[in-house]
Amino acid sequence: MTNSPTTSRIPASLRVLAQAARDWYDDWFNQFILNFLAALSWLTIVLGPPMLFGFYETAHELIGGRASGPGEMWRGARRHFWASWLWMAINLVVGAIVLVNVRFYWDLGRSWSIVLATFFFFLGLFWAMMQIYVIPYYMAQKRKSLRLAFKNAALTFLASPGYTLVLFLVSVLLLLASFFFILPMILAGPALVVLIGVRAVQDRLRAFGIAE
Repeated sequence: MTNSPTTSRIPASLRVLAQAARDWYDDWFNQFILNFLAALSWLTIVLGPPMLFGFYETAHELIGGRASGPGEMWRGARRHFWASWLWMAINLVVGAIVLVNVRFYWDLGRSWSIVLATFFFFLGLFWAMMQIYVIPYYMAQKRKSLRLAFKNAALTFLASPGYTLVLFLVSVLLLLASFFFILPMILAGPALVVLIGVRAVQDRLRAFGIAE
């Protein structure tokens, strides 16, 4: 199906946000349940990353036109248990490296050290913005590979920095609202972030001519 002239004039990032919102609205009750289960899983710590991966898998299935629910989410969590914890461990290590270096070089108070602190800060920001794409790319792969997912996420950021920035800022605002206000956490916040990521990857795959 070709896009209408009106649709094609809409910035791709805004189109992705609108599609994600519509996905959530059309499946709001199921998303409410999945959202609740995913949030609850983080209280156990151990199940947090696997259920997050399961959440992304259900979103990938939903956008692909296949019904998915709590059962599929749980099976996805079991299927991707070790991959999810590897993803988590990588992010914890990278986050620790960035924080230690930013603080160390900033505390030195020299002009050259401030430059290095700034470099590590933006490196951490780049890493954080990549996360919009990592798990969705992983779910889109026929042969699951975190290494390839990280690589594709980085390349997508470099190819579409403005697009990524808009989606990142909206996702951060949704997560902050979910953290500070209980209603967005229960109803929509994390679910919308998940759907934005999956829609964004599908949009980029089409834009790059990899998928129809």
